[in-house]
Amino acid sequence: MVLKESDILNRNIRKVFLFLLIIGIIIASSNSYLAVEAVNMPYEIYRTSSSEYLGSGILYENIRRFTSDGWWNINVIRVDLTDEYAEIGGLFSNKGLSNRDTVSNLVKEKQAVAGINGDFFNYNPIPHPIGTMIENGEIISSPPEKAYAPPTFYLDIDNVPDITFFDRSMQITSLNSGQSLRINFINKASYMEYVTLLNKHWGTSSFGKKYNGEPIKLDNEANGNSNGDVNEETNGNGNNGNLLNSYNNEMVEMVVIDNIVSEIRIGQDAVTIPENGFIIATRGEKAKELLTKFNVGDEVKLTLGTSPNLENIKFAISGGSIILKDGNITNTNINIAGKHPRTGIGITKDRKELIIATIDGRDSSFVGVSQEIFGAILKDLGAYDAINLDGGGSTTMVIKPVDEQVAKVINKPSDGGERRVVNGVGVFSNAPKGELSYIKITTDDTNMFANTSRKFTIKGYDQYHNPIEIDQNKVEYAFEGVEGEIVGNVFKAKSPGKAIIKANYEGITSTIELKVLDEIKSIIFPTDKLSLHANENKTIGAAYGMDKNGFKAKIYAEDIDWTTTGNIGYVENGVFYSNGNIGTGAITGRIGKALNNILVSVGSGEAKLIDGFEDINKFSSTVYPEYVKGSIELVNESKEGNKGLKLRYDFTEGEDNRAAYIIFRTGEQKGLTLDGMPNKLSLWVKGDNNKSWLRGTIIDKNGKDYTIDFAKSIDFSDWKQVSAQIPSDVAYPIALEKIYVVETNSAKKYTGEILIDGLRAHYPPSYNNVEVPTPTNFTDVKNVKKEVVSNGFSFLISKLPSFEKGQEGLKDKITNKANAHELNVFIGKANQEFNKTLKSKNIINIATPYKTNRYKNLMIIDASSAKGGIRATNYKQWIWLQNGLSNAKEDHIFLFLDTPIFGSGGFTDKLEAELLHNTLVETFEKGKTVWVIYNGNSTKVELKDGIRYIEFNNKDIENLSFIEFVVNGKDITYQVMK
Repeated sequence: MVLKESDILNRNIRKVFLFLLIIGIIIASSNSYLAVEAVNMPYEIYRTSSSEYLGSGILYENIRRFTSDGWWNINVIRVDLTDEYAEIGGLFSNKGLSNRDTVSNLVKEKQAVAGINGDFFNYNPIPHPIGTMIENGEIISSPPEKAYAPPTFYLDIDNVPDITFFDRSMQITSLNSGQSLRINFINKASYMEYVTLLNKHWGTSSFGKKYNGEPIKLDNEANGNSNGDVNEETNGNGNNGNLLNSYNNEMVEMVVIDNIVSEIRIGQDAVTIPENGFIIATRGEKAKELLTKFNVGDEVKLTLGTSPNLENIKFAISGGSIILKDGNITNTNINIAGKHPRTGIGITKDRKELIIATIDGRDSSFVGVSQEIFGAILKDLGAYDAINLDGGGSTTMVIKPVDEQVAKVINKPSDGGERRVVNGVGVFSNAPKGELSYIKITTDDTNMFANTSRKFTIKGYDQYHNPIEIDQNKVEYAFEGVEGEIVGNVFKAKSPGKAIIKANYEGITSTIELKVLDEIKSIIFPTDKLSLHANENKTIGAAYGMDKNGFKAKIYAEDIDWTTTGNIGYVENGVFYSNGNIGTGAITGRIGKALNNILVSVGSGEAKLIDGFEDINKFSSTVYPEYVKGSIELVNESKEGNKGLKLRYDFTEGEDNRAAYIIFRTGEQKGLTLDGMPNKLSLWVKGDNNKSWLRGTIIDKNGKDYTIDFAKSIDFSDWKQVSAQIPSDVAYPIALEKIYVVETNSAKKYTGEILIDGLRAHYPPSYNNVEVPTPTNFTDVKNVKKEVVSNGFSFLISKLPSFEKGQEGLKDKITNKANAHELNVFIGKANQEFNKTLKSKNIINIATPYKTNRYKNLMIIDASSAKGGIRATNYKQWIWLQNGLSNAKEDHIFLFLDTPIFGSGGFTDKLEAELLHNTLVETFEKGKTVWVIYNGNSTKVELKDGIRYIEFNNKDIENLSFIEFVVNGKDITYQVMK
């Protein structure tokens, strides 16, 4: 969210915003606070949180709250101000305030452990913060005038925080003339007619003549004095008379080095800002005043002051509004209305802790909040006073976990990536290395199967949360809860259940819980086909298994028995190594009774002509950098067909890498899409012997670009067929985007041209003749036919029949099916006439959500997701569902929805979908069976983590399906019938 300073001061601002700002200005200038009478907080459906230390006294928390309005993704950094090793400071680019950068880059530059975006800023004419920034008693960016001052968070030299409105007094005085000039801004580019001081914190250069004003009629011309003379009163000490006489609204820049005016520049190019000095820049009437009062050689004195006292300020940064004051939600200045991402800083009542927070928004899951709600959230987190900083697309939080080398963005910026900002707030840790204080045990998957293994790693930390190196060979492991064995850091389970693994290192312990699943029913590989070249190797990737309830767990390569067919290579440690044979075969992986196959092709077989370069409309050209010259044309010279494509280029200029490109297009689509799964491209090229590099770019289905090489050096001048291998990790289908020549040697300067023809895609051998063992496919143990036993019953799920003419046969079919069951569940509103035709009067209609129906040991919930999810349709459904599931006495739970939860047509909020699934899994783990039935175009069942998701076709009358259930106490089975 970027608020332009001109929006605050410009007379032509929109009327509504001006009104709001006037209110803000009045409040700010009077140091009063506008209390918000009441904040209507949405209903909280669910909350989860996690935390980790980033350093001594620095705690990161992630809090996710699912509310009636949607998800709140709240990221928090708590800083203990009493901790001597935790510090707060400013973030801005090493290149200066005028150079925006991402928060992650700023955190990296300053070696912070965390950071957030900072002040509102203006893009034009040069990016700069609107408010105050102070570091260790030095003004980095000056406070605005008190009348326009936004609130500012600051930390004094005693580490006591506060939020207030800053005032400032800034002037420069010539010790020679005794005259002073008021300074309006430090390191801002707001109004060039005002006086601005630029120092090393601004950037490398001053404004310069680029910001000259429009020429104006000079005062002495207006007075009829056209001879160019300047009277002594106007001139001051007389030394700048000629300069003042000729001045006509150009940018005036006074260069000061070591407190001596070294130069006064009028309308000249930007000048380098001295490291040990500064520049005073202005134009218009203030420029005349400067020229009157200062001369080259003058000794000057800079007087800078703020209220609160600058000398007592450790760090300060401005924001938009005070949103919490003395525990009350307030608004003082800027209030960007609506639900948006937010960034803010809170202070606890005892002034001993900072609460730095962001909340995401403008997302399908994360909705954002109003400024008032954000204040309430900070209060809930423990703040007594709080300020909001820039938000919207600027909202960013970056952390550097203690175990990682690189800082990472931890929130979800609404622009899809980080916005470059002018400044931010950094959190720093300067704690020394201490002694080992605690350890953590980690593994790559806490689910595993019996007769498979898990590896563990121990991480150690000192009392300041710094990583401490651990001798993994000295760690002692033990386990309980299941049968198994531990050798070194590897645990092998022998029976299903809950396993507790305990690690002991020099008397310090840590535990981790594993869920050991029963027998593997099927093996899932990341791919079902591999294509590679002779004598190449490729990692197969992570394999997973699935048990009878649809739970998955990672399987290590060493736990799998690998074999190959076709004499094409072998598998070792999860890596397939092809030999020199060209052909096809297969990799088979076995564990227990489960097995699966991966088809493998080695080398290339069939070649297919992709383009003969006969139509110029399929291509365009470009160059890099822009000073390179290049062009393409069809010519009547070819290797095949009638024409060839000529690429001309001129690499005689510049020192950078230089390239000339042929761009492929298919209509408006980027790139030339290639059929199938080619593993090589070939091309006829008539070279120019310039020894440039011939390359190409392909793009896969995930949008990832790959560079391929046709020829490392075009060291030939006749026709030659060159080829480029397709990387084996591409996701098909792929498209050829570019072919280009490039020169990387800056010393080589030349022009040239090449001719290309006959582009072909080469395909691996066919898999048709590969013989493989039959894989074990997952089968649902409940999808079987069973008979009703004593005290058991059966029931039917069906579409309610249509009562239109011509549908009598369908009605009879449904009636006959229904009469065979004790209970009937019909999707559709009740029809009393139809009900009278049924033998059983136990009828449940799925048509009036939300409603809970009970029959014996069945709970049948009729809910709606018609608006893209349960919450979006009616959030109260979540309350009813949670209460119903937590208090359920029934053994079998059925949830009916309009839409699927996952995938195409599923919940628009993916986090809600995940939450619903996890809620149902918790119910399953209490010993219930759980079934989710939703409308669809076919009837099929998917088992995931114990939950059966049934897509039920109630639309296609011609292919109407029924689901018949048999319930014998806790045992339930089903069959899909036509």
